[in-house]
Amino acid sequence: MTASAQTVSRPVDATSYASPLRRLRDWIEARDYAGFEPYDLLNSPYFRGNWAGKQPFATLIIQSGRRIGGLRLRRFLDVPPSKNPKALGLILAGYCDLARDGSDVAGGIAYLKQELRRLRSPNEEHYCWGYDWNYVSLRGTKLPAFSPNAIATCFCASALLQAASQFGDAEAAAMAASAGEFLVCRLHRSVETADQVCFSYTPGDRTRIYNSSVLVGALLARLGNSTHNLEYLSLAKRSMQYLANQQRSDGSWSYGAGRVQKWIDGFHTGYNLCALLEYMQATGDWSFQDSLDSGYLFYTKSFFVDGVPKYFHDRLYPIDIHSCSQAILTFCAFQAHDPDALSLAQKIASWTVHNMQSKDGSFYYQRRRFTTDQTPYMRWGQAWMFRALAHLQLLLTNPEHESPSCGASS
Repeated sequence: MTASAQTVSRPVDATSYASPLRRLRDWIEARDYAGFEPYDLLNSPYFRGNWAGKQPFATLIIQSGRRIGGLRLRRFLDVPPSKNPKALGLILAGYCDLARDGSDVAGGIAYLKQELRRLRSPNEEHYCWGYDWNYVSLRGTKLPAFSPNAIATCFCASALLQAASQFGDAEAAAMAASAGEFLVCRLHRSVETADQVCFSYTPGDRTRIYNSSVLVGALLARLGNSTHNLEYLSLAKRSMQYLANQQRSDGSWSYGAGRVQKWIDGFHTGYNLCALLEYMQATGDWSFQDSLDSGYLFYTKSFFVDGVPKYFHDRLYPIDIHSCSQAILTFCAFQAHDPDALSLAQKIASWTVHNMQSKDGSFYYQRRRFTTDQTPYMRWGQAWMFRALAHLQLLLTNPEHESPSCGASS
């Protein structure tokens, strides 16, 4: 593995993150894990009419909430805070790391598992999850709140697998296994040949979005490895092959195959890298090493300026909290492959705590060139940073815990 091109700062003591993590945890728990999201404006009671779900109104409303909304607009429009299943999954994974580090979080783990049971997507045979807001895209896709999608399902199932492995929780294992069946049975295979496969984002589309497809493959690799399911293992390898086939000569990936999906960003690149590594760790199949190496080199050279994570590869702003948290997790995952990785994770965590954390413990959404959006979105920012800081702290206080991909545990 080629070492990172970034300047390595001196490692920070693990206790440096204890206070920021504690403050963030208190903030999250005080709100019973409920909050707001960049795309949740259609949850307002003022937008319940049919007109709000039609174009161009739907897109204008959703994008206003993401770009200029903030808390003031949500309070003005009476948007209620709600629980996002993916956020709960990320926090559950963070609790599992805290438990491994000696914290008493058994009550929180049991509660979040119960909430994931309650908030599963309705009218589906298998366990699966979606987002807690209505969404309408310019291309006409409509997703009612809690409609299942691949990303939310993968992160929830991954956390449940971690809980099952760590605590011998048979119910969590069964929920994760059911989610695997959903992914195999209900998602379309937008591309499928003898040697590659691309899974759709939802049961209602045939999109070719690289990160969501490969995350499905990584989860199937873990499930297939634990149950010796040859179909899952075959699908997992073919999904990795599809991702490798879509990689550009410089090691990068665009977001997807569509004409309007050609941007390259840091956190989705991190998803791809972590999914590849997770597959390889779960199966022992290192045939995608070249793809992993070139992708990791592009990531380290293109998305950081002196420890500051960039959103896009070709410009600094906006500095987004999701880019920060995923960078921490990505470098934690690669610590066994890059001797500088853990120090880079610490450098990014330190910058993020000092520049993105509010006095109340929550984290800002974005720093832009001239302004800062301080909105503390629950899934987009708080759950991801909780996950990242909990995992980093575990690795620093217990070096014997080698970090699997993105902090997942199989």
